[in-house]
Amino acid sequence: MWITIVFISEVLSCLIIYFYGNRTYATLLKDHDYPFQMKLLLPFSYVLVDKLQLMDKMPDFTARIHYKLLTLYGRSFATFNSKMFFAELLSASTFCLLICTLLSVLAGGDSTLFALGMLAILAVPALMARDLDTKIRKKQQLMILELPEVLSTIVLLVNAGETVNRAWVHCVNARPHKAHTPLYKELAQAVHELEMNISFSKVMDDFSKRCALHEVSLFTSTLMLNYKRGGSDFVIALQSLSLDLWQRRKSVSRTLGEEASSKLVFPMVLIFIVVMVIVAAPALLIMNQ
Repeated sequence: MWITIVFISEVLSCLIIYFYGNRTYATLLKDHDYPFQMKLLLPFSYVLVDKLQLMDKMPDFTARIHYKLLTLYGRSFATFNSKMFFAELLSASTFCLLICTLLSVLAGGDSTLFALGMLAILAVPALMARDLDTKIRKKQQLMILELPEVLSTIVLLVNAGETVNRAWVHCVNARPHKAHTPLYKELAQAVHELEMNISFSKVMDDFSKRCALHEVSLFTSTLMLNYKRGGSDFVIALQSLSLDLWQRRKSVSRTLGEEASSKLVFPMVLIFIVVMVIVAAPALLIMNQ
C-alpha cells in the first residue's frame, strides 16, 4: 500500500513542478538547441536544477561535466548548456524512478523494484557522464584519422607554391563532403577566422584549444615554429610530422579493428549455442523416447 502512496506522491509532485517550470521557463527552454533526449520532463528537471542550485552544490562533478562538454562540443556550447545537461541527467533519473515505482505497484508492492529505482538515481548520471567520455574518445579518434590527410594536403600545396593560409583554405574547400566531421568543423572555423584577418598565431592557438588533442597541438606547434622561417626547413618539418601522424593513424585503425572484432564475439557465441541446440535437440528427444 505504501508503494502506491509513494507513486501517487511522485506523480503529483512531478506534475506540479512541471507546470510551474513550463510556465516560468517556456521561452528559455524553447530557444535552446541542446540535443535533448527527454524533452517531456525538461521543465520539471530544469526547475529543480535552477531552484535547488544543484550545480553549485556539486562543484567537482560540475567541473568535470563542463570540461567534457567543452571538449566534445566547444566553448560556446559548454558555456550555456552545462545546466541543460544537468537537467537531462535529472530527467533520466526521474523517469527511471517513476518506471520502477510503477512496476513495483503493478507487482503488488514489491519493494525490490522500488529499491532498484532508487539505485537508478545514482547510476544513471554516472552512466550518462561515462557516455560523454565515450563520445570524446570517438571524436578524438576521428580527428586522428583525418589529421594526416589534412597535413599531407597542406604539404603538397605548400610545395606547389601556395602560402600556408591559402593551403589551409583549399584544404577545407576541397572536401565539402566532410564538412560535418569533427576535425573539418574546427578547420572551417579556423578558415573563417583567417578570412576575417585574425592573426595566424591566434587562429592556430584557438584551433588547438578547441580540438584539445595532443596530435593537433603538435601539428599547430610545428606550423607556428616553422611558419615564419619558411623554405625547405618548413616542408621537411611538416613531412616528418606527417609520417608520425600516419603511424598514429595506423595505431588507431588497428585499435578500432580490434574493438569491432570483440563486438562480434557475443553474437558468434550466441549463434553457436543456437546451432548446438538445434543439432542436439533431436538426439535428446530420441534418447528420451
